[in-house]
Amino acid sequence: MRFIFVYHTWHRQLSDLVASLGVVDVTIIVARRGSEAPNAEEMRLLTQHKGAQAAACQIDRKYRKSIAQVVDLCCEPKKFRVEDQQLRDWLVPPEKVVVQFNAPSVSFTAAAGRAANLVLHASALSVADQIRELRWPFISRAADILARVAGGEDCGPMREWKAKYAVDYAQNGKIVYKYTIDSNGKNVSGETQWHLKDGDHTQAAAAARVYFAVADVSNVTKVLVFYVGPHPADGTYRVDF
Repeated sequence: MRFIFVYHTWHRQLSDLVASLGVVDVTIIVARRGSEAPNAEEMRLLTQHKGAQAAACQIDRKYRKSIAQVVDLCCEPKKFRVEDQQLRDWLVPPEKVVVQFNAPSVSFTAAAGRAANLVLHASALSVADQIRELRWPFISRAADILARVAGGEDCGPMREWKAKYAVDYAQNGKIVYKYTIDSNGKNVSGETQWHLKDGDHTQAAAAARVYFAVADVSNVTKVLVFYVGPHPADGTYRVDF
C-alpha cells in the first residue's frame, strides 16, 4: 500500500486524477485546515504500514514532520497540478528495464578492490546491507565515485556531484567522525562530517548514508570510508585504521 497526502482544497481533483489513472494501491489522506498531523485512525493505519512509500502535495511543515516518521516521502510536488509529470509518474511508474544492483557491501568491497587507495574501516560495512533495496542504486553510484576519486580521477567539486553523478554530498551535519590512521609509524588524525546521502526528511531506517574523508597519508591521497548504512544516530564517532 502507498499513501498520498493532500491539502483539503485539492482532495476532489486528486481523487479524480487517481481514478482516471486506474490507480488502486494508493490511499488518499486529507490534511484538513489547521491540522498538524493525521487523526488517530489515520495514524493507526500509517503505523500498520510503517515505511510505506508516500507522496505529499501542499501540506504544511508541521504536518509533514509528523508523517515523515512513519512513511517514506519520495514524491513532494511543491504545488498540486493535475498535469504534474512527477506526480503522475509516481502514481503510475513508467515501464523501465529492470536493472539488478548488488548489495551495498558487495558494491563497496568491489570498489575497494578496484582502487587500492579506497580504504574501508573494518566496521564500515557491518550494517551496510540493512539499507533498503530502493537505495542500492545510489550506493552503487557512491561506491563508484569514491573509487574514482581514490584512483586519482578529477570528478569535480563534490557540491556538483548530485547534478553530475546523482550522488548527493553534504559537508555538514549532526554526525562527526574522528579518525586516526597510521602514516609511516606516525598517527594522522582528523575529523569530518562529510557524507553522501539518499533520502532526506524520512525515518532513519529508510535513508542511506556514507561517511568518508579524503586524507593525505604518507604523501598519498586516500579516501577513507567510515560508515555505509541507514542514517546513524546523531553524535561523535571515533575510528582507528
